Amino acid sequence: MKLSDTRGHLFSIAVAAGLAACTHAAAKPDAAVEQAPKQEETKAVEAAKPVTPAEAFHAQGQAELDKALEQLRNVSVFFEFDSATLTKDAQEKLTNVAGILTAHPELKLRVEGNADERGSEQYNLALGQRRADAAKKYLDNLGVKREQITSISFGSEKPKATGHDEEAWKQNRRDDVNAQKDPTPTPAPAPAQK
Repeated sequence: MKLSDTRGHLFSIAVAAGLAACTHAAAKPDAAVEQAPKQEETKAVEAAKPVTPAEAFHAQGQAELDKALEQLRNVSVFFEFDSATLTKDAQEKLTNVAGILTAHPELKLRVEGNADERGSEQYNLALGQRRADAAKKYLDNLGVKREQITSISFGSEKPKATGHDEEAWKQNRRDDVNAQKDPTPTPAPAPAQK
């Protein structure tokens, strides 16, 4: 037997073995295709589960909290030149903020005082702090818990408007309200003893 005949036979055997292996191997569907029906089944089972009253209460409470946070987003109160006295408009906005905070004691609020660019850095920081403290005191007088409110001054470091005219300065003489959920949960009250 010649070498070329041997190679030909070996090649034929290898091809035949390869074909035999391919025809006997069962086709496997994609893993993603297999998982899709399982995920749909899981969702269907979860949707069919009855919601407990506690879960429904929690979901409703979370929805209310999300709505309260949304109402507190982008709230700013504005001040006159070189003043930390709350305007009538500022008092109305802060009254709405107080209503939300008293209804949701799990919310924390940071009042951020700001000033326009006129004045020294030190003066503007002090003015921004007086403005933030004025809003904090007003909220405290409306019944918001003191531990819910903090105040900080950014002076002229966080301008809302970047111009150098009265319109820009009006936008920068402000307090911004920054609300968030308290990361430390309030402990539940202890049950009354008989």
